[in-house]
Amino acid sequence: MTKFDELMQKYVDTDRDTLVKLAQSSLVKLMPVFKQVDPKNDGAVMFIATILASVAADGTLTGKEKLFLCEVLGTTEQKVDEMVNLYNGAEGELLDKLADALNDELKFEVVNLVASIAACDETIKREEAAFIHKLIM
Repeated sequence: MTKFDELMQKYVDTDRDTLVKLAQSSLVKLMPVFKQVDPKNDGAVMFIATILASVAADGTLTGKEKLFLCEVLGTTEQKVDEMVNLYNGAEGELLDKLADALNDELKFEVVNLVASIAACDETIKREEAAFIHKLIM
């Protein structure tokens, strides 16, 4: 098992409450970056793009992922559905470009957020792992 695989397994083995706290912490740390790259919208577009890229990495939004996002974001399933309906396919590339421009500390926060969302359904699928790996590189 590679170091990357071991890291992904640690996320899968992490309990849900801890994953929620990890995701929330990363979002708080990333909001100043989102606001900096998206000042017109106070970071909202980049924030939503990051969430969408995270859930779309494997092409599906599971019920567990939806409930996880509700808890992380402090919102309703309807609001999460509305956010997901904004997905246009460009978010993953946008997040990858943002991650490439960040220092290692902030890049870790992006990876931590995406991995926490991916692992909330107790697995990280091959497509999700590939996306996370791409963010790291």
